[in-house]
Amino acid sequence: MSENVLVLGNPQVKKILAGRENEVIGIIRRAYLLHHEGQSSLPHSVFLRFPGNDTDRIIGLPAYLGGEYGVAGMKWVSSFPGNIRKGVERASAAVFLNDMATGRVRAILEGSLISAQRTAASAALAGKCLHGNADETAVGLVGCGAINGQILRFLRAVFPKLEKAYLYDLSDERMDRFVANNPYEGLRYEKCDGLESLFAAAKLVAFATTAGTPYVHHLDALTPEHTVLGISLRDIDPAIIEMSHNIVDDLEHVCREKTSIHLTYQKVGNTDFVAGNIADAVKGTVPPRAAGKPSVYSPFGLGVLDVALAQYVYERAMAEGVGTVIENFQP
Repeated sequence: MSENVLVLGNPQVKKILAGRENEVIGIIRRAYLLHHEGQSSLPHSVFLRFPGNDTDRIIGLPAYLGGEYGVAGMKWVSSFPGNIRKGVERASAAVFLNDMATGRVRAILEGSLISAQRTAASAALAGKCLHGNADETAVGLVGCGAINGQILRFLRAVFPKLEKAYLYDLSDERMDRFVANNPYEGLRYEKCDGLESLFAAAKLVAFATTAGTPYVHHLDALTPEHTVLGISLRDIDPAIIEMSHNIVDDLEHVCREKTSIHLTYQKVGNTDFVAGNIADAVKGTVPPRAAGKPSVYSPFGLGVLDVALAQYVYERAMAEGVGTVIENFQP
């Protein structure tokens, strides 16, 4: 029995995950399948909000994932959108891993990159599974923050022919910064003046914004050929969700907290508008698309993904002797 705890900071996590996009996508795919098979325990996320403050929140995501992982832990992640104006990242996080023999904390990992990459890997997996064009050359990115930066990185891994990224953000400065921070050989950027022009230019579109309520009420440019990765969950009006082919990560989890899926459920009184979850689509038991409808992916973000990826990082760190050991942390 060890009283020690391994602590991994952002530089160490970043080094371990560098260039491993396809491997991370495989981990996320496997985690979804194990969860779908019932080899997990996944309580609802806990949202800590603050009186008189409708924008800031801290979320706790506890999870256990079985199978070859056999890992339990929790991600504790904050979202303070006002940080952006201060030149600080909107989100920060820590992931705690517990020893399954004793229940003791065995590792604490800086979690913002783990969280961002598991989110991006989920988006890329869904894009690969749902999008009708495996040779896609263009992507639209709504919201030019760190998450869409990671999503672009992972989409390039599954769509190697991508050559154009269309951007839309309320801040022209953020679009310019996004281009500067994400240089890729052979990839060109174009800033759009609105969603209509972005959707007219790209059939594969990822939303990663800080929107708290839907603002996309109508899109003339939306077609049945579109695949929408609704990562930020609250951008799209129920009227569009109703007429789309909807895939989620876990219906029980995503149909809450005023997501677009939740608001649509409240509007129509049922969840018949949801075709199935991503594990079904990966296995082929639910079709990725439906005739005459765009496909929309709405992942709530499951804690099993965080602990699966954190376990991978932890094991690599242990094997490589990376990280700081805090001795006698435990009583």
